[in-house]
Amino acid sequence: MSAKDADAYLAKLSAEKRATLEKVRKAIRAAAPDAEEDLSYGMPAFIQGKPIAGYSASAAHCSYFPMSGTITAQFEYELAKYEVSKGGFKFPIGKPPSAVLIRKLVKARLAEIETTKKAAKKAAASDGEVAAYLKTFKHPLKTEIEAARLIILGVSPVISEGIKWKVPSFRTEKEWFATFNVRSHDSVQLVFHLGAKTRPDLKAFRLADPKGLMKWLGKDRAMVTLGSGRDIPGNRKALEAIVRAWIKQL
Repeated sequence: MSAKDADAYLAKLSAEKRATLEKVRKAIRAAAPDAEEDLSYGMPAFIQGKPIAGYSASAAHCSYFPMSGTITAQFEYELAKYEVSKGGFKFPIGKPPSAVLIRKLVKARLAEIETTKKAAKKAAASDGEVAAYLKTFKHPLKTEIEAARLIILGVSPVISEGIKWKVPSFRTEKEWFATFNVRSHDSVQLVFHLGAKTRPDLKAFRLADPKGLMKWLGKDRAMVTLGSGRDIPGNRKALEAIVRAWIKQL
């Protein structure tokens, strides 16, 4: 579906719906000038490596699709006035989202794609032990565990991975700091710690945890529970914040 096909899609709509979606289309184009118009999930969309935004019209409303549940969750406050579904949100005909909001959504999606791309490259070039482990790994939440793995690897270039304590773990150049708890079968869990060595002089510390993901197990370790399924992308930003704050303690 080219730009001409998008024109054809819009031409079939009523004048008010067409004018509404043209404003959405213009705002997406302004936010992502290098993106190409194409078809995604049967609707006009913008593609830049992966789908970054889409829009459509129905009988009584129009819809915007951020192409990521993570983005929808990230902008929960800004989208509070809209009817939000799994894939996007609805808005009244004649009242499109502001260009400012659309720009935020598009830029966040582009950043997410870039972060995932870098994390995937890092994972592909990571310690062969982890790849070998995952190849034979059997777990009901394997997909979610691998998604959490990419999120952590994408937080910072100083983070790498390896097998520690017989399971995939994460470290910086200073020390190991997080290890999957693969014994949990109903929710993805990670134990955050400061490595194998005890630090007698360590003072207890606390991190911001607005989503309540952390359960402290001691002054230098905590269990982070991410959930399963859609919980993983929904908790992405919170996990990234925890990782960034935790590695500062190493």
